[in-house]
Amino acid sequence: MRILLLNPPHPAIGSRIPREHLPPLGLLSLGGPLIDAGHDVRLVDAEFGPMSVGEIVASVAQWRPDAVLMGHSGSTSGHPMASRIARAIRMALPNTWIVYGGVFPTYHWEQIMRQEPTIDFIVRGEGEETIVRLIDALASQKPLDAVPGIVFRAGTTARPTRATAQSWSGEIQATLPAPVIRDLEKCRVGWELIDHARYTYYGKRRAVVAQFSRGCPHHCHYGGRGGIAIR
Repeated sequence: MRILLLNPPHPAIGSRIPREHLPPLGLLSLGGPLIDAGHDVRLVDAEFGPMSVGEIVASVAQWRPDAVLMGHSGSTSGHPMASRIARAIRMALPNTWIVYGGVFPTYHWEQIMRQEPTIDFIVRGEGEETIVRLIDALASQKPLDAVPGIVFRAGTTARPTRATAQSWSGEIQATLPAPVIRDLEKCRVGWELIDHARYTYYGKRRAVVAQFSRGCPHHCHYGGRGGIAIR
């Protein structure tokens, strides 16, 4: 399948600081396993610019993917922009699956599925293995309730359209949590999806932020610790 990974522009800080930009590591972590599973994968990083909704839709429509996988590092504050983009993509590409993942949708999946009929699936938790299972199920029309770690609406068996996106009334179904990924070496990062020369941080050095526990490495109320890999 043709899979497009979409990093929405963040309304506040996102992964941008003046004249510098971090790679969307979460999406790249999905890209590697999808490429290895035989899918044609591309990335649109709308943080560059940042891109407007119209520019994002035009870029997506030019490639006409079977599925758009959307996630962002900003989580809660990035959700309104993700919703706007999902609605615009559905209008332009009514037959494209829209899959949403990240921290906010993992915890607020029921609210999102009730409020955003244009979103077809939510991937809960770590998605490296879950997304491969979901895309395989869509490609081969396997039962969706056999895919752990996803949320969908009952009756989701055919490609979406503008009409169904406005009238989904099926019961929201959340499958069992996905099993813990035991071997991270099998889930490689899809570095080939980016031009490394465009991404620098902390003084124009090539860097990737990797968090080793839940939460933010900065002084947020909920805590957390992170690590920054720089070379």
